[in-house]
Amino acid sequence: MRCGADAVVTYLTVGTGDTDFEAKEVARNAEVARECERIGMPLIIESIARGKNVKNPADPKWVKLHTRMAAELGADLIKTDYSGDPRSMRDVVESCPIPILVLGGSRYSSDAEALALIRGVAEAGAAGVFFGRNVFQADDMDAFLKNARAALTETESLPAGR
Repeated sequence: MRCGADAVVTYLTVGTGDTDFEAKEVARNAEVARECERIGMPLIIESIARGKNVKNPADPKWVKLHTRMAAELGADLIKTDYSGDPRSMRDVVESCPIPILVLGGSRYSSDAEALALIRGVAEAGAAGVFFGRNVFQADDMDAFLKNARAALTETESLPAGR
């Protein structure tokens, strides 16, 4: 807070097959959440499924599990993987009691592909996206940001299921 932070970001990884590691992940996130509550600082948990037990990190089963865990640990906002399509992501969003932002991950092959993902995220009802490389490495960063905002805004007005 002394440095002007607006929120704390931490990570929660499940599916590793290492129960000690995952227990420590839960305990660490719970401790950070209690401290954030104490000082009035919002907490963003980036929850992901990675490891030997995870064939597909975007499987809605995994995404629903770890986003729910993050919410119950005390996150105010979640940053996580996109499940791959608006319908399954909507199920994830609706099963989680707090807002979800979808992480950008690796750079997509084109700005158009990244914008298509943003439309799917918005159609699913997620709160938005949390992009880095897809913005900073865009062909035209200003244009990409304007198009991303438009994709989110246009989709917000679409009826559910479209």
